[in-house]
Amino acid sequence: MKIKAQKKLSEKRNETRSPVCIESNKQRIQILTSEMEQLKERECRLAERLIAEQPLVNELRSNPRFLKEEDRLLLSALVDDIYNNFTVRLTTRFPNLTEVDIQYCILLKLHFSVPQVAILSAISRTSVYQQKARIKKRLLLMDPNLFINGETLDAWLHKF
Repeated sequence: MKIKAQKKLSEKRNETRSPVCIESNKQRIQILTSEMEQLKERECRLAERLIAEQPLVNELRSNPRFLKEEDRLLLSALVDDIYNNFTVRLTTRFPNLTEVDIQYCILLKLHFSVPQVAILSAISRTSVYQQKARIKKRLLLMDPNLFINGETLDAWLHKF
């Protein structure tokens, strides 16, 4: 009985290794990969629409001003709601990031420009660029394989 079961298992393994089966699996993987990419693109578009409808974000984009603590908390909650606990995932993966780093990451994730971030943070544009460089350096300390393809911090954060 045990030998028959082993023989059937062996036959089953050989069937799944056949060229036809392998090709079929490759095609399924390609289809699933394509569907997953489409879903990710759709998710990004929907997230952008949700953010675009937020009154605080619209106000800050059209009329940038120094952020109050309550604004920072609202933006953090918004990013966490829309982007699957963005700040939690970021601080878990990169515990060396400071609270200030996280705030900049939130603003960049929300697609605020450098001039807008400068106003929102009450610092110069040069300081924003320097802060972005420091954040990138801290991320690389934890994961040296980030940005290998020349990706910017902004682009990486949008994908994260």
